[in-house]
Amino acid sequence: MAEEAHIALFVAQYRHSPEDCPARLGWGELLLSHISTATAARYSVTIEAEAFIDAQHVLLLVVEAASLEAVERFLAVLPGSGDLTVLRACTAEEAVERGTCGPCA
Repeated sequence: MAEEAHIALFVAQYRHSPEDCPARLGWGELLLSHISTATAARYSVTIEAEAFIDAQHVLLLVVEAASLEAVERFLAVLPGSGDLTVLRACTAEEAVERGTCGPCA
């Protein structure tokens, strides 16, 4: 019997400068096509939530994947130049069940 892969929660932050804004430079359609459930699935990533922080040029994604590397591969082709940070996360319920918001299991 095959062992089931552990799926973990991650929060990704992609920050770009106003000058490199994908929407302003005509890369918006590329961004939307990449940050889609279909594209994420090709990288074994599931998008749980996404949002741009108003006027901050920051995209936040909450995703599930088997590894940090899978999330980084999925987001490596974001258009324009910017800084990507991917952090391991857990739900509030999981933290309360563990009795700590320390490192996620």
